[in-house]
Amino acid sequence: MPVSFTDQLNKYAAKYDGTNVTTVLTAILTTVVEPRYEAAISAIVADREAARKVIEEAGVPPGRQALYFAFAQALSSAKLSHSGSVLALVAQALKARFVAMGADATVIDQLISALIGTVSYY
Repeated sequence: MPVSFTDQLNKYAAKYDGTNVTTVLTAILTTVVEPRYEAAISAIVADREAARKVIEEAGVPPGRQALYFAFAQALSSAKLSHSGSVLALVAQALKARFVAMGADATVIDQLISALIGTVSYY
């Protein structure tokens, strides 16, 4: 078992050929990496723009908008790994957290509705 960083580096260099690793990663770049990135980033941007619209329509002053954008980003992040009733529970937990930090519950409910489509009643 490698003990030092030098030992770890030597073990890695002996195990993997840098040219081969580069070739494999380059080969999958256009078929795997870029399409996944584009799909993920388009969903994130769509959520951010939906949140911006809700926040502006609610008349949140510029100094308070960061709190609501943080909520929207946390909910958007949860959407990447959860769905259905679990996502609704995560949304309600995030709502409780951000309301405790001073966010307006009605604006948070509007953000939840805009980002996941439903608002739970508890």
